[in-house]
Amino acid sequence: MLFRSGNDLVYVAGGYQPVRPIYAIRPGASGDLTLPTGKTSSDNVAWSVDRDGPYISTPLLYRGVLYSLNNNGVLNTFDALTGDRIYRGRVGPGGAFSASPIAADGRLYFANEDGQVYVVRAGKDYVQISVNEMGEPITATPAISDGLTVVRTVKAVYGIGSK
Repeated sequence: MLFRSGNDLVYVAGGYQPVRPIYAIRPGASGDLTLPTGKTSSDNVAWSVDRDGPYISTPLLYRGVLYSLNNNGVLNTFDALTGDRIYRGRVGPGGAFSASPIAADGRLYFANEDGQVYVVRAGKDYVQISVNEMGEPITATPAISDGLTVVRTVKAVYGIGSK
């Protein structure tokens, strides 16, 4: 997975256990970006971690925090500029998460394959706001547009919002 943020870093993440790295690369970097043994940064790499990257989902950068959700529900959060760990927590009791997290209005949304959408407050502490039971597995990433949240389960598509 590769994406560029508004803070002029490019984030690369993913891999198989036990190694699932995250790299924050400076734009314009070229050549061999391999870090020397024991190093987590270089002229080209602002910061890195060798574990805690996601296996399936895409990391989420929101309000200066990089959120990395693993497929077992473990959420790792990092300061997007420095790579300093903010916290590690578990979304719900665990389970399988293949959909990527999304964010809007200061909230994070995590959909799992048990058919639940967890709503968590964005920020430096893990605070669960609610759990929405959709009744069937969710493997697709939800979408948010203009106050409407769209959730696709294995059998249906739901639009959730106020009138």
